[in-house]
Amino acid sequence: MKQVFIFTLILLTFASGLKADEGMWLLNQLNQLGLEEKGLQMEEAEIYSPGEISLANAVVNLGRASAELVSSDGLILTNHHVAFGAVQRASTGGTDYLTNGFLAKTRDEEIPAPGYVARILLEMKDVTADVLKGMDQINDPVKRMRAIERRIKEMEEAVEQEREDYDARIASMFSGKQYILFKYQRFEDVRMVFIPPRAIGNYGGDVDNWMWPRHTGDFSFLRIYMSPDGRGAKYSEDNVPFQPKRWIKIAQEPLKAGDFTFIIGFPGRTNRYSTSFYVDFYQNKYYPLLINEFQDVINMLDEIGKQSKELQIKAVGTTKWLNNSLKNYQGNLEGMQRIKLLQQKKALEEKVQEFISSDENLKRQYGDLLNRFEQEFQKSIRSYDRDFFLSYFRFLAGTIPSVANSIYGVAYERAKPAEEREPSFSEKDVQRSIQRLQYRYMSFAPEIDKALLKRMLLKFKNFPPEQRIQGLDFIFTDYKSIDDFLEHAYASTRLTDVDYARSLFSKSLEELNQMDDPFIRMARALQPEFDKIRKEKEENKALMQELSKQWIEVLMAYEKRPFYPDANGTIRFTYGNVAGYTPRDAVWYKPFTTLTGVMEKETGEWPFIVPGKLKELYAKKDYGQWIDPELKDVPVAFLNECDITGGNSGSPVFNAKGELVGIAFDGNWEALTGDWQFADGIQRAINVDIRYVLFITEKFAGANHILQEMGIK
Repeated sequence: MKQVFIFTLILLTFASGLKADEGMWLLNQLNQLGLEEKGLQMEEAEIYSPGEISLANAVVNLGRASAELVSSDGLILTNHHVAFGAVQRASTGGTDYLTNGFLAKTRDEEIPAPGYVARILLEMKDVTADVLKGMDQINDPVKRMRAIERRIKEMEEAVEQEREDYDARIASMFSGKQYILFKYQRFEDVRMVFIPPRAIGNYGGDVDNWMWPRHTGDFSFLRIYMSPDGRGAKYSEDNVPFQPKRWIKIAQEPLKAGDFTFIIGFPGRTNRYSTSFYVDFYQNKYYPLLINEFQDVINMLDEIGKQSKELQIKAVGTTKWLNNSLKNYQGNLEGMQRIKLLQQKKALEEKVQEFISSDENLKRQYGDLLNRFEQEFQKSIRSYDRDFFLSYFRFLAGTIPSVANSIYGVAYERAKPAEEREPSFSEKDVQRSIQRLQYRYMSFAPEIDKALLKRMLLKFKNFPPEQRIQGLDFIFTDYKSIDDFLEHAYASTRLTDVDYARSLFSKSLEELNQMDDPFIRMARALQPEFDKIRKEKEENKALMQELSKQWIEVLMAYEKRPFYPDANGTIRFTYGNVAGYTPRDAVWYKPFTTLTGVMEKETGEWPFIVPGKLKELYAKKDYGQWIDPELKDVPVAFLNECDITGGNSGSPVFNAKGELVGIAFDGNWEALTGDWQFADGIQRAINVDIRYVLFITEKFAGANHILQEMGIK
């Protein structure tokens, strides 16, 4: 308890050193930010107040992305690229919602968004004392970490037992110095309302991704449904639109340069308090390897997609996230080198070491911290190439091999005594995975699966002799070639049937070991390898977490500034003004783009194709009420100084009054290293302007009923 108190005191003491616009802040840190002085025109309690309904309750978690409630009937806005997976899965039987878009003119015409789950925050609570109680009595770091993870799982399950539609997550902040419980209501019935055609929602494609100026109408409307008694439920015709206690009103006044804005969303992951050892590894090993592998897979899938429209649609879901990740990694790598991030980190560590050495107490406690850090980190990456391909097996080896590994992994854990199972293992999670299995199969195509698995098996075959996976020798010795194995495997397995795959989750480990299915056999061979990697990572994680915790303590003592936790998928607040920036000498980027810019970029070829109706509206200057009085045009996207990262996609952008002015969808290329270090002066969020959303919805799609639902006349 004393440690928790001192840690909180440190956070509050350093609040006066706040650096403008930096930070992905916890909602319980708002009172440290001086927001009224920055331009906020509402009470902080209206944004978030424990036990009260606030704006934060209108922000929706969509898994690895964000969204916002914009009506009293559960209508939500998010990005087109966030809804992309649902659109792809729904494009079956000759329909192509990816290209053409989708519009439900009535509630009865709204169709399921396959695989999407919406979570709405009910409560957040600091539970550090409860999580850590008695843990200081466990000296072994691995045993202590596992004990903490078990306690967290027990506490989460206790919350989820209150109601079937409750989800709980206890998130670690500052490498385990603080733990916060996030309690959500879970909704599994999410439906598509309006998805603009790809030529609007993904205008510019991967060419413009992460770039400014941007002209993408990156938005989609979905709707959350609930059971008639108000609970989150799976899809049912009896379900009714969700009735939220808070939703977001659309801004009535035009947004302009210099205006104060803020964003609430669920940023994924940042590494801002990492050491030079991590930066060196990511810059010289991790990013180059990922870039090479992802580009190779993208090229392969693009070729397969040329065979038919159906295969193109099946492949596009994978290539979409691969392309997005690829360009992010390229931007991070280029940025690290450009700003000499590694040298900056080393220079900081030298100064911190001098600071430690200047005080006998600090020297006694932290004197060899960086040396220990480096030694443990180097141990963790000794066999990284091999571990990389094994770790990415479930992402890059195809649907059927991944499902087989999941089936075998569940049986493997169940076969252990309960006290020896992984702390994260949960029968409830297993059942949810079984229920959601159908969504994994919606992207399955034998041609794609075979190509992905062949590529991965070739990687395994080329491992050095000392790293060979002996259990897979049957593939290379019992068959004439890998192609021969693949033809036999996919012809003989029954795992291509989703119902059969579901049934195997009830099998015991002994029963699975007696099966001759080639994919179960392959999963059996890989399980010891996965187990070995897990144990090595577990030990390394426990040691590195302790060292990271100490490093943050030293940084706090040295820098005497406010500290927010690294992003970890939990709800965060960031603020900043609408502003352009200078990316390089003699270049100035304006903060707004317009419909005129959309037309100027058109080439007639993907990804710069403008739909005919949009051209007509532009030619007639039929902008309605969505024209900006200063721009004399329809604004498409805008920049602000908010601090965001992956996971913030779909987050609401608010004006000073808490009204919706846009939807965050990207960061700028020059500041992608913001995941590692805030790029002061040039870090920007790229947002689709709400006026372009409404212009497309009304004038292009003729969906006036959506505007009326949001209270727009």
